Amino acid sequence: MRYYDLQRHWTKRIEPHLADRKLNAVLVRDFNKFTQGNWGKPFTHGQFPRDFESCDWDWEHRGPAPRYWRYVRHGACHWLVNFNLRLAQLVEPDRPWRIVSSLAHSTVWDGKQTLFEFNFLAFGIPPDECFRIADGRHLPPGKEYQAGNPVPWNAVA
Repeated sequence: MRYYDLQRHWTKRIEPHLADRKLNAVLVRDFNKFTQGNWGKPFTHGQFPRDFESCDWDWEHRGPAPRYWRYVRHGACHWLVNFNLRLAQLVEPDRPWRIVSSLAHSTVWDGKQTLFEFNFLAFGIPPDECFRIADGRHLPPGKEYQAGNPVPWNAVA
């Protein structure tokens, strides 16, 4: 198993699609559920998931952060996976990208050896481990995941 190389392909293959209207609508629709459910704050166009980060997973990193980190938010994989799916479909349209999801993690897989994954790549988690943690329900290629409202962290007893 391997991760799609987001850093290497960012400028030529990924960045041109970041202005896609449907891609951004998916991001705002789903990530807004996450921010509203946790803090009662809206997530709007022009913001990034990283703007709502509260975990120091990057504390050892030196130098400029990779550009894809703007789309990383610890604990929000279920609310980012449809964005990742849509982006993977735009970047590599000939692959049958699909969502693989468990209660612990959701990721995007091409059905062979490649994961289109922002969070676990940024966190340094090996791709085999990422797939193992997410390997529960396999949605049909192109089908979106239905993320509900999160349980706010301060509501957990």
